[in-house]
Amino acid sequence: MSAPVDIQVAPRLPWRPEDTRRACRGRVLLRLRDLRDHVPHGSDVALGALTAALRLDVPAVDRAISARSAAMRVTRPYFAARNLSTVGRRHLGWADDELDLGLARTFRVDLDPDTSIVDLVQSLSELDAVESASPVYLADCPFSADHGPGARGDSSARRAHSPGEPEFTEFTDLTEFTDLDDWAHLAVRASAALAQEPGDPTIIIAIIDSGVATDHPELRGRCRAGADLVDLPESDISRGIHLLGDYSRRDNLPHDEIGHGTACAGILGARGLSLPPGMAGASPLLPMRALAAAKVADRPRPTALGTLSDIDVAVKLAVDLGARVCNLSFGTPESALRVSDPVPHAEIVEYALGRGCVLVAASGNSGDATRYFPAALPGVIAVAAVGRDLRPALFSTRGDHVLIAAPGQHIRCAGLTGETAHNGTSFAAPFVAGAAALVLAAAARRLVPLSPFEVRDILVRTSQPFAGAPGEHHGSGAGILDAAAAVAAARALRPVDLADHGDFGDLGEAPAPPSPPNPLARDLQLTATPATSTMGLETETVGKRPVASHLGRGADRPQLI
Repeated sequence: MSAPVDIQVAPRLPWRPEDTRRACRGRVLLRLRDLRDHVPHGSDVALGALTAALRLDVPAVDRAISARSAAMRVTRPYFAARNLSTVGRRHLGWADDELDLGLARTFRVDLDPDTSIVDLVQSLSELDAVESASPVYLADCPFSADHGPGARGDSSARRAHSPGEPEFTEFTDLTEFTDLDDWAHLAVRASAALAQEPGDPTIIIAIIDSGVATDHPELRGRCRAGADLVDLPESDISRGIHLLGDYSRRDNLPHDEIGHGTACAGILGARGLSLPPGMAGASPLLPMRALAAAKVADRPRPTALGTLSDIDVAVKLAVDLGARVCNLSFGTPESALRVSDPVPHAEIVEYALGRGCVLVAASGNSGDATRYFPAALPGVIAVAAVGRDLRPALFSTRGDHVLIAAPGQHIRCAGLTGETAHNGTSFAAPFVAGAAALVLAAAARRLVPLSPFEVRDILVRTSQPFAGAPGEHHGSGAGILDAAAAVAAARALRPVDLADHGDFGDLGEAPAPPSPPNPLARDLQLTATPATSTMGLETETVGKRPVASHLGRGADRPQLI
């Protein structure tokens, strides 16, 4: 059995795969086999509408907890979608998928801070009434691998470095570079994609991150009202971590205090004042703050940090509020999991996919084949990073689960004030998330609903080839995002036959798509022909259940012409 890891000091190289995990003191996440209707939602308790439960009314469970903690306080972390806005009833009226996946049966148990969490979790896991028990683990954003030795110039640059020497730093001052341009948007043919499909304001993109600076000039009017789901009382945090700013009050103000989420938002939704226009076109952004600003031991600059449970709550709330795409630029390495740990985000990913939400995640910045979650979960579009030479970035995490690549070096982004520039798969993922929204919008104009798997299939099949030798890009996906080709493929879907449903008028078909070669590829004497690999799926197993396309088979299924 692995050694207890409930309280750990941050590792020396926090952007590399970890073999330790950090968790909140005095908290346990518990999933029972029964509902326990008397346990309220935490937000209703915070509002004073209800009182937290002092026991679970499961004798064996209550005894196990009482033997290790002098007090306990039980609330629910997840809202019931049906009663999302009904104060006092957010713990009632669960849908079938919420019940089947255990979201309705998940509880947060607050204990004496000195409780031995690992011992308690092990004891609870052995009880028949318990489906799962785990510490409330912390996750952060090590997915900003900005300019540093081996990162400047092109992604093939290599430099020997001694063990323990940081190979990449975290943030970049834009003034350091004079060669920044819009290469990333040129590489994915963003302008051509937006010329075909300007985007749909009904297709919401959620940014699950550190929040968004919604008052930034590039983002004014581009964001819907979001939520701050961070709940990190400082006394509950592991040693070696100092929380900054707002970290313990949930509200409807998802203000960004570190810039990570704002950078992602700028790639997706910039107005085009000084930054390139956002990849998502007219799609609005839904900022869901699940990560707070924190100073972690051995890191020169603050990072974004939150609990896995707060992240899952943010994803579920975004889906329940109508998000069709979620950008997930964070991850937990598989190497950090204990044998008894549940796979992070598995149930919430299945929930989102089952409700038709496309999930796009950064693959990671380990530079090797480490599997990060949620990127490594089935159904999630895992995105690698390429440099301006169209080769995989040195820092980009590889693996068979990685499906596609996008620009992730020297990326111009919105900062908390003005502009900044970043490297990292965190900033490759938003290009793919934005393209996914355009694909959904283009298909909707043809009255064709697409499942998350079909959106993924289109993005992967229309990707353009990497530069360099074939072996160079192994594990970095089928190719580089070609947003224009993906939108063209969605526009070519066979529309629903309206012959028997009256005259619906013109479907609003966009002009014929332009098909110039990728200007960046042309400069590098590359051809921009679409990759031919396909991942056509009818049904895919995600977590516990098969998730099937809702569009049917054969003639009933949209065909690519």
